[in-house]
Amino acid sequence: MILRSARVLVAALLVVGCGAPVDPFAPTARVEGLRLPFDAYTHSLAGLYAIENAKDLLTRECMEARGQTWEAIERPTNLKDLRNRRRYGVVEMGVAERVGYHAPAGLLTPLAVERRYDAREGTLTESQTAAAFGPGGCADEAATRLQPARSPDLELVDRLSRDSLDDAQQVPPVASAMGAWRECLRGMGFDYATPFAAMSDARWWADDAAEASDDAAEASGDGAGASGDGAGASGDEKAVAVADVRCKERTGLVEVWHAAEVEIQRKEIRRHPSYFEELGAATEAELAAARQVVE
Repeated sequence: MILRSARVLVAALLVVGCGAPVDPFAPTARVEGLRLPFDAYTHSLAGLYAIENAKDLLTRECMEARGQTWEAIERPTNLKDLRNRRRYGVVEMGVAERVGYHAPAGLLTPLAVERRYDAREGTLTESQTAAAFGPGGCADEAATRLQPARSPDLELVDRLSRDSLDDAQQVPPVASAMGAWRECLRGMGFDYATPFAAMSDARWWADDAAEASDDAAEASGDGAGASGDGAGASGDEKAVAVADVRCKERTGLVEVWHAAEVEIQRKEIRRHPSYFEELGAATEAELAAARQVVE
């Protein structure tokens, strides 16, 4: 229903050190409180991981029947639901100070899981790749086995979610708070219309785009590739991100924006009761099917 590409949600990985594990990007209370009505009808990262765990087991079973091996990745399923961590841009001062607007490994998804994906994908043979992902491949077969009998089109909830984020900005209290945020930012020497404009400033992403281009050239044999692992956040980017978060805190923009979105989404659920009922049932059915495989 929702595949690995849906990993929009957030949970930083516990990095192992001396004593208890330490979360390098521990979420703030503000982030943990950013729940929206639509969340109850769609998968959290923990739910997606439960489904992916089951898919891996089914894929391995199928691959073995075809004479191939498949490493099953064990993903954590006890993660906090932080899917809206970046919905209103960067909202955590610690994150802004360390990485600006960038999202390094460990911020949006567990670092250890990402490393396991990379390790597995880096060792797949051509025959394994064909058996898993080719026409009639085991991965598609596994996903199909977990699909609920009735699964509504996700396009509607995706569109309504995008619309609620945009429409909330037109609600008078949010528009007023946004104006106050702009004035606050100007007072700190920066000029952006919205937090998204600040986050999408091309200067922050120029090196990333160049690195991606170099990587593509290296893969095709047309270039030497990038020499590093990405430029990361510049001092200027961090300064803007810190000012952005500080002004959000001073104006209460995130709280007002979130509250407006909650009301808009509640209205949409009342407008489409059958759709959301079916969507919630399909989400639960897919999770139940996954649990049955894993258990």
